[in-house]
Amino acid sequence: MAMFFYRSSPPETNLLWCTILYVTPTLIASSFLYFTYIFPSQKEKYIWWRTILIFGINLAIIVMVIWPGFIIKEVNIRSGQEKEIIFTTYYWFYFLYTLLFFSFGFLRLFIKYFRNKGIERSQIIYLATGYSLAANLAFATNLIMPWLGSFFLNWLGQVLTCIMVAFTTYAILKYRLMDIRIVVRKVAVYFLSAGFVYGVFYLMVWFYNKAFGSVYSNGAYLLGLLIAPLFVLLFAWLNSEIKIVANKYLFFSLYSHQETIAKLTDDLTNSIDLSKIVDSIVDSIKEAMQLDRAGILLIDQSGLVIKYKIAKVIGFNENNGISLVQDNFLTHYLQETKKPLVRDEIQIIAKDLKNIEEKQNFGQLSENMKHIEASLCLPMIISSKLIGIIVLGNKVSGDAYTKEDLELLITLSKQASIAIDNARLYKEVQDFNKTLQQKVDEQTSEIRQQKEKVERAFEIEKQAHEELKRVDEAKTQFMTLTQHHLKTPLTSMLGYLDLLIKNEYGKVSVKIKKVLGNLLLSTKNEIKMVNDILDVSGYQIGKEIINLESGVSMESMLEEIVNELDIQAKEKGIYLKIEKLENIPTVSIDKSKIRMALTNIIDNAVKYTTQGGVTISLKSENNKMLISIKDTGIGMSKNLIENLFNQIFHRGQGAQKLFATGKGIGLFLSGKVIEGHNGKIWAESDGECKGSVFYIELPINK
Repeated sequence: MAMFFYRSSPPETNLLWCTILYVTPTLIASSFLYFTYIFPSQKEKYIWWRTILIFGINLAIIVMVIWPGFIIKEVNIRSGQEKEIIFTTYYWFYFLYTLLFFSFGFLRLFIKYFRNKGIERSQIIYLATGYSLAANLAFATNLIMPWLGSFFLNWLGQVLTCIMVAFTTYAILKYRLMDIRIVVRKVAVYFLSAGFVYGVFYLMVWFYNKAFGSVYSNGAYLLGLLIAPLFVLLFAWLNSEIKIVANKYLFFSLYSHQETIAKLTDDLTNSIDLSKIVDSIVDSIKEAMQLDRAGILLIDQSGLVIKYKIAKVIGFNENNGISLVQDNFLTHYLQETKKPLVRDEIQIIAKDLKNIEEKQNFGQLSENMKHIEASLCLPMIISSKLIGIIVLGNKVSGDAYTKEDLELLITLSKQASIAIDNARLYKEVQDFNKTLQQKVDEQTSEIRQQKEKVERAFEIEKQAHEELKRVDEAKTQFMTLTQHHLKTPLTSMLGYLDLLIKNEYGKVSVKIKKVLGNLLLSTKNEIKMVNDILDVSGYQIGKEIINLESGVSMESMLEEIVNELDIQAKEKGIYLKIEKLENIPTVSIDKSKIRMALTNIIDNAVKYTTQGGVTISLKSENNKMLISIKDTGIGMSKNLIENLFNQIFHRGQGAQKLFATGKGIGLFLSGKVIEGHNGKIWAESDGECKGSVFYIELPINK
């Protein structure tokens, strides 16, 4: 636009439009450089002084350009030729500013290209291509050539910005560079707010002229002092109302998505029926996103081999749905990345891979998703474990999933995962109650039969009664701790804290967000304790499940555990080290459960050692793996060692004095895990204050 007026303006306004023409590119250069700090995703920490520096330099250059005669001296009209711009010797300030800002911006994009992968790389390629083509050509035609006195192509730079716009638009539409609806929504709010301000301004000018004859009269000034604070209050209220109206009526789909997700989150935290929860998730997502298909696959751990089963599908063929997880590639990918997988982006992900087998797996996965007409797979994660997959089809409108869609779906999947896990735990508690009742019935029947055969029927009946009473008390205690009224409040807190931290209910200050983060961590720890208690109950009634994984390196596992606990050991001033032999073979174990067992034992050794330290040794012999954890800590009595792995909540007096908050669950669980692997675990100690040695023996299954 500025170029049009510059080329067609009369002589007296030539210099004005020429100045505007050279001010505009300075804004493009500074905006481009600033954009490279927040693109493709704002992972870098915001630095306020950097923003001030970038736009401060930009402002200084603008002042130089508009200052009469500092950079642009005059504009001469030449017959039959382009107008001639006479620059001063200070033009090199302008030249250097533009060169450095664009060069540094392209350098940052180049570095980010190698630090990112997948769709973010594609975004960077198209953005950098568009800007580099436009900037480099414009640099020659609009900066260097005019400086050398050649102006016949100085109109080309403005035309070249169309290339930049075209590449950016393609990145928006194809690779979710940004949700253009969000941009439009914000622009609409700004325009409506600006319209209100200008409207009030011209209304007051008209009123002042009518009432006082001039806006500069004393009466107008006095009235302005009264109106100004009222206008500020009115504008703040009206601005918030404009946002609500814009969201609800001009951008109903965005508003509807957020409203539906918020309602669904409330429904999930208030339900414990698994089938109802699944129905609510599938129906709500399909309706809110206007999808043609939606479904949920949940992990089935009822057997020794982990399988997936269809919880509910709408629009999908059930047999085809299971085909997605038959080769485990999709589940392994979602478990590792914990991010949504969009079918249209699979080829972009595969393009960066060097492993031929992985590329083929991605290609097969893309074909499978295309075959069942699935567009997106959303992982459901609990405690870093995949418990299910939400599979979604295409939008009825044919639109692609936007960045905001994915953010909302990720938040929803977290809430859905918690609700489904809560429902499963509640069902396990109910099953546990039935199992206990069956055992009570069996023992009661046995007692009645023995009453007729044994002379000391009364004594037997009394002993059986006491045994049943203890079983019933254990059942009651467990049910009190783990029933729905314990888990549900914690789950609700976790969900709402997550939403608060993500500013779903309004912007939260950094100070409050830190407090919320601590509260979130405490809530997660409480839920972990409930899960530990449930694990104990599972082992007590014989429901433990061991999922063997071959080729596990015990050396690597122990090194990871030592690295995690080393800080704790150093804080206490003790050593924590590993002694191992060469050529230690791999083993077939349930990696997560064995890691939990070893962590419990090593963590206890560190906790109850105040001087000296902990030494871990590893060796293999006779097709068995032997691990020993030796500490110089508080030691144990013989009586304590005999019951160490058999009693829950049982701890020695020395342990209670040194670490009062321990629960006594870890060693019981560790013992059951080792036994579940057909292994052995035992402890030795010369007595209290003389240290301890824990031995773990596992079979080497090749």
